[in-house]
Amino acid sequence: MRRYLSAAFAILAVLALAIAAAGCGGPDPAPGWLEGKVSIGPINPVEQPGVPNTRPYSATLLIKRPGSAALEIASDDNGEFRVSLPPGTYDLEPVNGDPLPTASAQEFVIESGRATQVRVDYDSGIR
Repeated sequence: MRRYLSAAFAILAVLALAIAAAGCGGPDPAPGWLEGKVSIGPINPVEQPGVPNTRPYSATLLIKRPGSAALEIASDDNGEFRVSLPPGTYDLEPVNGDPLPTASAQEFVIESGRATQVRVDYDSGIR
């Protein structure tokens, strides 16, 4: 009887260790990516029908996640950017001028293996 109880406890101990190991470690989920377009406007004080009043803008953007250092990225001359990130919730904070141009911060979510798209619209202050 004692032998059976020892074997049963050994089996239970192995199962408990296997369950604990399954919940820890393992591969990280695949990253996703953030991609977007930055524009600035108005670019003319008088708006004309059918004439765009914005243009692409090269800007510095900060990507922040609680408990992590900020990641600084820049949009290219076409106002486009793309960056790979681990899944999670982030804040995108455009670096504003002093005092202009300005753009608002926004929250976004990265999902594993998927693209998240954002627009960043800077206000030029032209009126």
